[in-house]
Amino acid sequence: MRIFISHSIKNEKIVLKFAEFLESINSEIEVFCSSERGSIGTGKNFVKTIFDELDACDLFIPVLSREYYESKFCMIELGVAYSYLIKKYESNGEDYIFPYALYPVTKSQALAGTPMMNIQVGEINNKEDIRSLLEYIDLERKIHVGTGANRKLHALITEIDQILLKNQNIIEMANIGTYFDDKIDFRCKEDIVKYSIKDNAIVVNYNMNPYERENVKYPNFISMVLGFPDKIDLGRYLDFSDGAEFNFLLTSFTNSLTRIFVEFKHSDGIRPLGTMEFQINYGENKIHIPLKKMQSKALGQIAEICFVIHPADVLEKEGMFQISEITIS
Repeated sequence: MRIFISHSIKNEKIVLKFAEFLESINSEIEVFCSSERGSIGTGKNFVKTIFDELDACDLFIPVLSREYYESKFCMIELGVAYSYLIKKYESNGEDYIFPYALYPVTKSQALAGTPMMNIQVGEINNKEDIRSLLEYIDLERKIHVGTGANRKLHALITEIDQILLKNQNIIEMANIGTYFDDKIDFRCKEDIVKYSIKDNAIVVNYNMNPYERENVKYPNFISMVLGFPDKIDLGRYLDFSDGAEFNFLLTSFTNSLTRIFVEFKHSDGIRPLGTMEFQINYGENKIHIPLKKMQSKALGQIAEICFVIHPADVLEKEGMFQISEITIS
């Protein structure tokens, strides 16, 4: 049995782990990955090889990730594979395509708006979704899947999760915004607070009194927010290490900022799951927040991470700081 896995080269580590797992289930299973060394020989035509492999494959598995959708070649490959294989297999009532979504792409997002939207999508790091593929291979294709597959599957999911978590870019995943108590007189939001992004860092400029007025009411708070519409699961990190921490570097470019609050809000009404207070000095401030302090089921449904300052937290009405090096380790 030959399986064609279509994927972005940027997801190579995860896909090769998946391919090794499938081939370990039964020696009759052979997997083709275009990124695997030796799959396409020196001097061979890449496109011709892809078509030859489609012709020879029994199953087509696209690994649908953000990087996959950003690749024009991957999208062409997906369309060609679907139109080609549907003629080859669907007339006989055979299954031929098993799509898998790669976090943060969800099952519902994966094939939405495509001719394949009615095809069931699995998650590549979900045990039950992988088991459904194994059951198909065992029952429909008559290729024996032994009892050792469960142990191998558990190891695969652990490895995939670790790769995903290690490479998760919090800033890239977030919808970034700035907010403040707007029960004050202002002409333009950016006069009070604005942000810019450079080299995976967020620079925030704030001014509590941009119009130089006397006896003016300052905003009760100014907040820079990382929002996650699809939610972010921080609880998964605790599965691998009780000492997992949310880390970031705050660089204060002025002497104004003396304190900042960090809030983690979950999807249930955007209520704070935890609020931490940190004293800030001029220059670099390395911040470490143990996730275990907030250990809760809600840690798997984080909707916002907020960096908040108040009038009492600044010595001068205006200032600038940068949030960078956000990691979880």
